[in-house]
Amino acid sequence: MTAVQASTFLKAVGAVGAVVSLLLGLNQITGVVQQFRIHHKEFSEAMTSGEQELQRGDHGAAFRSFKRAAELDPVDRKAQTRETEAAMLWLETVHAQQDHSFTDVANQLLPVLDNALAKAKGPLAGDILAHIAWANFLRYREGRREGINVDDNLKTALAADPNNVYGHTMSGFWILWQGGDPGSADSHFSAALATGRARPYVRLLQLSALTNRDDTDALRVANDMRKAGETVDTTFRRRIFWNSFTSRLHSHDRLVASLSILSPQDTEATYDWLDDQRADEVKSSSRAFVEANLSEIQGRRAEALAQYRALQKQLRNTDIALASAVDASVERLSHSH
Repeated sequence: MTAVQASTFLKAVGAVGAVVSLLLGLNQITGVVQQFRIHHKEFSEAMTSGEQELQRGDHGAAFRSFKRAAELDPVDRKAQTRETEAAMLWLETVHAQQDHSFTDVANQLLPVLDNALAKAKGPLAGDILAHIAWANFLRYREGRREGINVDDNLKTALAADPNNVYGHTMSGFWILWQGGDPGSADSHFSAALATGRARPYVRLLQLSALTNRDDTDALRVANDMRKAGETVDTTFRRRIFWNSFTSRLHSHDRLVASLSILSPQDTEATYDWLDDQRADEVKSSSRAFVEANLSEIQGRRAEALAQYRALQKQLRNTDIALASAVDASVERLSHSH
């Protein structure tokens, strides 16, 4: 082979090598692009799923979807933000179930909240700190004590944001949960309502705390909600009605105490607003009995006696249990005249 032929051959080999290198490089780039497209598709699907799950109120599923998205793209701020928001919403709505306890959920969410807190300031820091307090409360109510100080958690939340709606709401609930001062709890709930934020959640915890204690202040809250055009959950509606009225019909002193909380007009309006039972003779006689008691409380004793006697006649020869309470009321007012 001549020198010219050898040079031509080497050039050809070099050209082939360059082409092969180019093809290999292109293949690597294509692989990277393909991986990026798959990664981006998975990320987008996780974010979309999370949004859909939030819309239907499945906060646990939404948290898991946003957590997956944040893991796929650790620098995406939106994924991190939505993960934190879903974590807080899940804590607000979590129920203990057979496949997970409150503690199981709290343990999943606390690391996410702690991580978010490192970058948060002001009101957002207050929100996160309050939810950390709530996560610790959920662990506390299931018997965990080591390393948990709900009081300090809540104080830290309010130090970060003195007007924090969650800090005040959860503080009010926590005070009543421990059997603390109702006035102090009410101050926190009032501060929470004054923020104008998360009003349904404030009412949820406020009514939960009051009805857990069989506290007649729940009737005052119900009256405020009625006047403000708010709605009350059916479970609370029935619990407040039972605690404030039905359970007291056979105890004059207890019924008077409940009927004296509001003005007579507000008492009647809130009674009717809370009473969702079907119309029947028991319902109508109970309503008439309450009205007669309100007349008596206002000092209109002759009018009250007439109302009791009319109801007594109506219930005669029936098996309605209220009849004995009506008889006792007639007896009481007849002897006082």
